[in-house]
Amino acid sequence: MSPTFKRKRKLKVAFQGEKGAYSEIAAMRFFPLKNLELIPCKTFADVFHAVEKGKADNGMVPVENTLNGGIREVFNLLDEEPLYVHGEIKLKISHVLLAMNGAKFSNIKKVYSHPQALLQCRKFIRKAKLTPVEFYDTAGAAKFVSENNDRSIAAIASEAAAEDYGLAVLKRRLESDGNNFTRFLVISRKYSVSKNADKTTVIFSLRNMPGALHKVLSVFAIRDIDLLAIDSIPIVGKPWEYKFYVDFSGSILNDERANAVNHLREVSPHVKVVGSYKSGETIV
Repeated sequence: MSPTFKRKRKLKVAFQGEKGAYSEIAAMRFFPLKNLELIPCKTFADVFHAVEKGKADNGMVPVENTLNGGIREVFNLLDEEPLYVHGEIKLKISHVLLAMNGAKFSNIKKVYSHPQALLQCRKFIRKAKLTPVEFYDTAGAAKFVSENNDRSIAAIASEAAAEDYGLAVLKRRLESDGNNFTRFLVISRKYSVSKNADKTTVIFSLRNMPGALHKVLSVFAIRDIDLLAIDSIPIVGKPWEYKFYVDFSGSILNDERANAVNHLREVSPHVKVVGSYKSGETIV
C-alpha cells in the first residue's frame, strides 16, 4: 500500500496536464490526503521547476509505459535537475473516447490526445479511420473538446476527465493491449532513503572506449545485483553517444549496492543516484 501521510498544512504536488490527467490520478492514489493540493503544469519541465523552486513539495511524473517504453524527456530531467526520487506507483491505464454530448461515434473524424496515448491506442485509431492530433495532455485534450462545439472531434483520455469536463463516453478500453500500465515517480528536492527501500535508480554516462558498457554492467553482475530496467538516452549534441537509466534491486544503504555505485563512479565519467525507495504498488 502507499505510505500513510499525516500533515497539518496542505501537501502540494505538481503534475503534468490538466485536471483529470493520469498523473493527477496517480498523485491522489499515492498521497491519500484530504489536504492535498494538486498543481497542474503544462510540461514535464514545468513540474520539475515547480518542485525545484518550492512551489510544490513533490512532483508526480510518468517514467515508463508497458506498451511504449521509457519516457526520455523525464529521464533527462531526472539527470539534469537537482531533484530526487523517493517513491513510485504503477497505474493501470484504460483509455476512453470522449466527445460532446449528443455526438455519434460514426461522425467522429479527428481524435486529440497526448502522443503517448495516441500510440497506446493506434490500432483503434487506425481501424476507426480517425485522424490523430497530438495534444500536450490527455485531460487537456478533453478540455479542448468540451470548449469547442464540434461533434466531429473527440479526445482520448481517462474516465475521470469525462466527469471533469462534462463529456460523453463513446468507447471504452481503446488501448491496443489490456496490460497497459504506466509507472510514475514521486520527485522532491530532498535526497532521502527510506528504511524499506528495495529499489535504486541511477543515471550514468560511458567513457568513449571499447567495451565500456560491458565494464559498467559488470559492476552489478559480479555482485549478483538484479537490473530491473535499463534504458539508453541519446546525449544531445553528441551523435551516437548515450547515457543510461538503470533501476536495480536493493537499497543504496546496503553495502554491496553502495560498493557497486562506488565502483560505477570509477568506470563512468558521470553518475547520479536518482533515488533509493520502496517499489510502488500496482493500482488496477
